[in-house]
Amino acid sequence: MKTRRGVVVGAGYFSDFHLDAWRRLTGVQIVSVCDLEEGKARAAAAKYGIAEVATDPRVAIERDDIDFVDIATPPTGRLPLVELAVQRGLAVICQKPLAADFATAKEVLDAGAASSAPFMVHENFRFQPWYREIKRLLEAGVIGGKLHSITMRSRMGDGWGGDECLSRQPYFRTMARLLVHETGIHFVDTFRYLAGEIVECSASLRRLNPAIAGEDTGRFAFRFQSGAEAAWDANRYNESLSSGFRYTFGEMLVEGDGGSLWLDFDGTFRIKRLGQAASVHEYTRPRQGFGGDCVYACQQHFLEVLDGRAACETAPAEYEKSLRVVEALYESARRNRPVALVQKRRVIDLSMPVSNSLPGVKVSPVKTIERDGWNATTLTLNSHAGTHMDAPCHFLPDSATLDQQDLATCCGPARVVNLAPALPRQLLTVQGIEANLGTVNPGDRLLIRTDWSKCAGTPE
Repeated sequence: MKTRRGVVVGAGYFSDFHLDAWRRLTGVQIVSVCDLEEGKARAAAAKYGIAEVATDPRVAIERDDIDFVDIATPPTGRLPLVELAVQRGLAVICQKPLAADFATAKEVLDAGAASSAPFMVHENFRFQPWYREIKRLLEAGVIGGKLHSITMRSRMGDGWGGDECLSRQPYFRTMARLLVHETGIHFVDTFRYLAGEIVECSASLRRLNPAIAGEDTGRFAFRFQSGAEAAWDANRYNESLSSGFRYTFGEMLVEGDGGSLWLDFDGTFRIKRLGQAASVHEYTRPRQGFGGDCVYACQQHFLEVLDGRAACETAPAEYEKSLRVVEALYESARRNRPVALVQKRRVIDLSMPVSNSLPGVKVSPVKTIERDGWNATTLTLNSHAGTHMDAPCHFLPDSATLDQQDLATCCGPARVVNLAPALPRQLLTVQGIEANLGTVNPGDRLLIRTDWSKCAGTPE
């Protein structure tokens, strides 16, 4: 088996778990560790016996003796690193959250999807040994053939006391979106791994600690395509009964039509089949590394993907599904109602018929069935006639033309901005839209209603 050579970019708190796992895995060698702070890079290199360090990510990624890049930097600034690695044809394993917002995260995933080499999100919770075992037990029908529900309760207790997150990841304190964006993505992805696709979700969010910018508490509900349901009761402020809460991050109850399964703080399983006494289920659950050594298992999967021995579980197309659930949870909290992710779409045609009544349009028949045996029409119209899509190059020099636009961005949930009735030549401003709609978030689609269409076909 070929030895894979790689570099780790980022030498912060969590990269220590990455480096520890790489050192213990066979068939891999980390040849350099990179961090903007040279002291951090050198400390990590000395701890794990890595010969070289770098302070410029470009220098680390542009090495000609590596097969992959492990990106373990904070979320901001990951996109150019991914793009550089992809341009070089290198495989990438990238920590989550991929970015500070969905739009940028989507760019990261799109770059990874376009790569000639594997791209994997370092989403390690699904690789925790208890979840792998729960999945196996569900598939074996140990608690029946039909999953009823999953209930998870998490009390992390790391969000109070004045030094919140400072010892590990201090940037958590200033993240505008914390609990769902940073922590909840783990459970969304794990729920999907265990129960299948989520078709509806709802969220109620709060912030208990004023020293943290984002939400730190929430209650969440999920409905799956199978009809099963899940609930997550999460709180980063209050503490659990376990002194080692970061092992399982909570307690879980899984219920099926044939029984129930309990996961305790220490990773212990109890199984109770209907009508029978409960029993402890034995399985292997390591204590080293992070969360049952899930980082090791995650990176081992990455090596299997590189060797063609496994399909990537968190490839771009698959992981995007989890990210869309996260966005739907924030939308649910904002709108105070459940949000559907899979729904029957109704197409509403708002386009105006192309006819000679439209300015800039001329329609004239050139062939007829009676005379020529077939119908054909000549259309003469300028690029802004009738219902049309504008392009950035209309106003911005050297910008994209219409054929370069991604039409997929036009499809999906939208927010209606009701500015009707608009006055003639009224300027529609950002301030006016936000006054009507509230905060506009990255990636929001806006439908602006003016009622000016009622004047169509009239001199006005």
